[in-house]
Amino acid sequence: MPDVADHTGHPVSGVTIPLVTALDERGRPDAPAVRPLLAHLAAGGVTTLMLAGTNGEGPLLPADAVRSYAAEVAAMWGEIGGASARIMVTAAGTGTRETLRRIEVLAGLDLDAVVVLAPFYFRHTERELLAHFRAAAAHGRPVVIYNSPGYTGNPLTVPLVRRLLDQPEIVGLKDSSGDPALFGGFCDLTRERADFGVAQGAERRLAEGLRQGAAGLVPGVGMLAPALCTDLFRLARAGDHTEADRLQRDVDHAEADRLQHDVGRLADLFSVRPGASGIVVMKTALHLLGLCPPHAGEPFLPCTETELTALRTALAGVDDLVHRPVPQSS
Repeated sequence: MPDVADHTGHPVSGVTIPLVTALDERGRPDAPAVRPLLAHLAAGGVTTLMLAGTNGEGPLLPADAVRSYAAEVAAMWGEIGGASARIMVTAAGTGTRETLRRIEVLAGLDLDAVVVLAPFYFRHTERELLAHFRAAAAHGRPVVIYNSPGYTGNPLTVPLVRRLLDQPEIVGLKDSSGDPALFGGFCDLTRERADFGVAQGAERRLAEGLRQGAAGLVPGVGMLAPALCTDLFRLARAGDHTEADRLQRDVDHAEADRLQHDVGRLADLFSVRPGASGIVVMKTALHLLGLCPPHAGEPFLPCTETELTALRTALAGVDDLVHRPVPQSS
């Protein structure tokens, strides 16, 4: 395991949950309806939420609706999660102007960071992407940049991110590319700036990402099984400072790999309806567990009866993971 900076308290450290946006039947954000899910996450040891990302359907929601939802969820999360509760909100726009407007609308909210994606729809040069992220940093809030090339079409590179290390407001990166070589390169940048943290967002590579030097994880399936993900984080980040620790690390890493397999079992739920409609599957699964309404923004359609039957069967097969006991203390 490479030397890893101590990122305790960093916005991307530990397990961050990319929270769904609870919607009512008319598609309007309904923050009180997410309270059961927040209680489930807190009981599983989660401390950090990321709102309005992919799972949160952020690009489908008006900026003012994101702000209202974030304000209400932050208040509930502070009550439920206690002093360690942290909140980040994603600002996703087709271009820099829309992204900045979404950041500006969040003014006055007590956030740990704003998560900023590359622009989407048009393809952009590295110079344009640098200007985009530097404009976001100029707002003065801590910024976590988000590499999600499958959605934006504008992949981030190690040289690009290295050029952003001179921006103190840019404190970290979430990578959902699923490319282990690229992720390793991002983690190497933390040696160049100790206060820069990297989080793994590819669910099937969580344990591997931590061994590469990630400060944290951002697993969507953590909404279903938070204790599983927080335990995986604890085990995969086991220390190796003494021979005894190294022996324990080998045991812990083997256990972490087993838990990673369990995360894969949860991710297999999305085969009920592959693609971006995984949002519908996730919300429906949470609804079946009594944690959140099933409604997703248009043009997403609800699960069919066939899909519901398949999802109920699949959920029964991971019941042990969903109801995993609270993780052990470090």
